[in-house]
Amino acid sequence: MRPRLTGVYIHLPYCDVKCAYCDFFSIARRHVDEDFWLRYRDRLLEDLREQFALLEADTPKPVLASVFFGGGTPSRAPAFVIEAVLSAIKRSFGSQTNAVEVSAEANPESLNDELSQAWLAAGVNRLSIGMQSRDAAVLKYLGRLYNEKAYATVLRRVRNLGFANINVDFITGVPGQSVRSTLQDLEFAVENDVTHISLYQLTIEPATLLKQRIESGMLQPPSDIRQVRQMDAAIQFLAQQGFARYEISNFARPGKTCRHNRLYWTGRPYLGLGVAAHMFTGKRRFFHERSLENYLRGQAPRHDSGAALRDDLINALRLKQRLPLTRILGCFAPALHARVLGEIQSAGEKGWLQKNKLWIALTDKGLKHTDSLLASLWQIAPD
Repeated sequence: MRPRLTGVYIHLPYCDVKCAYCDFFSIARRHVDEDFWLRYRDRLLEDLREQFALLEADTPKPVLASVFFGGGTPSRAPAFVIEAVLSAIKRSFGSQTNAVEVSAEANPESLNDELSQAWLAAGVNRLSIGMQSRDAAVLKYLGRLYNEKAYATVLRRVRNLGFANINVDFITGVPGQSVRSTLQDLEFAVENDVTHISLYQLTIEPATLLKQRIESGMLQPPSDIRQVRQMDAAIQFLAQQGFARYEISNFARPGKTCRHNRLYWTGRPYLGLGVAAHMFTGKRRFFHERSLENYLRGQAPRHDSGAALRDDLINALRLKQRLPLTRILGCFAPALHARVLGEIQSAGEKGWLQKNKLWIALTDKGLKHTDSLLASLWQIAPD
């Protein structure tokens, strides 16, 4: 068996506040005792040992390519957690790429000099800073904390400390947000020499505070027309600035695409450490329950037998690159291939993708309609 590039995701669960739009597992708490972080660190190390055994059973030659600390807000956790877990991960893998990408998410408010320096010393070489917007009205709608001074200084500070690979997250399509507001956010990022921008269109997820506020009439719902207009303007602006769109919501300078996310989208194996994290061994999928209590008690991840087709299709149809046709067909039984090819032909006629006998490639127009294409393909799948 050939070596396979592999990633490791680590979920750190605490935030200062729970943003109204967020459906990730996170717990809002301003102060978390060090005793908790010591317990959580030890549980992550135990989880790593158990998951690595599952990985090796299905992928005998895993090669560590990326590590991603997400959450929650990793910059709320003490540096010793990331130091210990990252060190253990590197010891576990017998083989690594020459430069393992190590990303950590942070909020501008909590990423201070001391923590940034500790992360850099531990081996973190890519930052992902969640800004969402610099427009106070937009942030208020999203139910997010806002510290204008932190937003204005954090990028300059981390760059001066030595971080050269920096992503920022923004959200567009928020009611009240304009094309100009969206472009001002992007201009700020470009002026501060970021290498990667994630620009997500606001979606209203079930069981979020934002959905409750919209249903109660407290807030307006987003407008599809405004979302498309703002995203189109953003795509044009970022292209002019040298950022290539390589995925539905992600733009990068040359050579700066997110390796970790590309592992997900191209079907590579990955470990998922921490409460609510997911894992793919290369053959099987597992997940941890959304219960911090159960995770700390040592509950093992559960086998997710029904996720393979769904995840393969969703991930395959995200990237703006040539995708082997065999990868799409491989998601379906041979008896269904003619129907799948019919849907692909229809999508090509609509201008959603380019294709030949060997590959397909989504167009910018197609990236606007991935949900529709997925729905059409999903209807072919057997019950």
